[in-house]
Amino acid sequence: MNRGEFVQQSAGAIAALALPRWARVAASPDPAVAVLAHELNGDVVTPHGTNYATARALWDERFDSLRPRAVAYCVDAADVQRVVNWGRRYGVHVVPRSGGCSYAGYSSGNGVVIADVSRLAHVQHSGGRATIGAGARMIQVYAGLWTGHVTIPGGSGPSVGIAGLALGGGHGYSSRKLGTASDNLRQVQIVTADGRLLTCDSSHHSDLFWACRGGGGGNFGIVTELDFATHPVSTVSRYEIEWPWSQAEQALATWQGFAPYARDELFSVLDLIATDPSGKNARSHVVSAGQFFGSQSDLEALIQPLASTGTPTKVFTTTVSYYDAVLHWAGCSEAGAPCLNIPSAFKGKSDYVTKPLPAEAIHRLVAGITARQGQGRGAIYLDSYGGAINRVAPGATAFVHRNALFSVQYTAQWSGSSSQSLNWIDGLYAQMRPYVSGFAYQNYIDPALQSWQHAYYGSNLARLKAVKRKYDPRNAFHFRQSIPPK
Repeated sequence: MNRGEFVQQSAGAIAALALPRWARVAASPDPAVAVLAHELNGDVVTPHGTNYATARALWDERFDSLRPRAVAYCVDAADVQRVVNWGRRYGVHVVPRSGGCSYAGYSSGNGVVIADVSRLAHVQHSGGRATIGAGARMIQVYAGLWTGHVTIPGGSGPSVGIAGLALGGGHGYSSRKLGTASDNLRQVQIVTADGRLLTCDSSHHSDLFWACRGGGGGNFGIVTELDFATHPVSTVSRYEIEWPWSQAEQALATWQGFAPYARDELFSVLDLIATDPSGKNARSHVVSAGQFFGSQSDLEALIQPLASTGTPTKVFTTTVSYYDAVLHWAGCSEAGAPCLNIPSAFKGKSDYVTKPLPAEAIHRLVAGITARQGQGRGAIYLDSYGGAINRVAPGATAFVHRNALFSVQYTAQWSGSSSQSLNWIDGLYAQMRPYVSGFAYQNYIDPALQSWQHAYYGSNLARLKAVKRKYDPRNAFHFRQSIPPK
């Protein structure tokens, strides 16, 4: 059993194995936590509980050393209110957790109490709207919506929680046609620092609603439910092109001149990948892939600029159901445990590119992957922007990144010592400073980012601080890169 399967199965078993409330209270030597266990309808897991190792685990093993004071599994919005009110009463730092996929481990911490909303995972849809519990993972969201052949634009990571994704923006394979996840958000329910459960939309607490559409998770309260506009879907076409590694620079140059300007219906990526050097047929890869809302023949004509570049070793197109495409991008054979496979340890950083990369910048990216191929797994992922993403004004929502040609995500995965991997990713990131915008994607949150307030929020920062002062003036919800009240 891999780690992903272990986490999924163990988390699902917590409800079945949880002790009755009187036993949980008796088992906890922490008087304050014992009070919380009495008050909550959901389960409270403490360091003395048999399920603690599973309950405290995050997506990334780098954060396995974190030891929260307790994990409170909330079964409804009232439970979230109880945890927040309890935290204020006892002076305990309460941290929200949805999918547990924070790149910096901010959904946990030593001594904190985690308010876990993973049991708020309902997915309901009707009349062009979907109501989704904040703990639903993306694969659950897509599966639930597919029953009505509708969708929302979101990311491809299957185990990512919908709340964290949407609150920070949320782009994916449908976004050039349908916008970001936050663009499609119509209402949120959120428990604020004073314990109120607020319903926020364009007419009610509109300032907080604005901030929740791209302002990032964990800043203003704990979201319990999200309401989205849905879009009908049936079939899509997708493509994949791979080139010899010797043509990587040529492929990237062509892709950046094509993908951001293509028809809205096409979302395109270009990946530079260093595989595990110990694996079978280990080698560097340059691959472009994408999803098109249209026919396979139209897609084949549309991607000719890419297919005619160099001498591709693979040019593939197909038409599939929208949900089959979701499973493909997620790396899933089906909607289940295989979707939750995760690396042993992971580090990510990001950039936005607002003007075409010159030849020297392209060379640095390709050379970086060439160097990594001999060290371990790593990748550079380029995701096209433009289309519906860029037609929204930077201040219309809190998601400010509306003029990018594409985003860049640098990733490294490893087991054992991290120093070589971190040195590699930090070094490559530093080499790209002259060529990128200075902005970064808040959902790829990076604790090493120096000017993170500007990089994540740009011209929207002052307004976000004002919302923070209004709804959380004492900064109850805070972490290393949370929006400050001042």
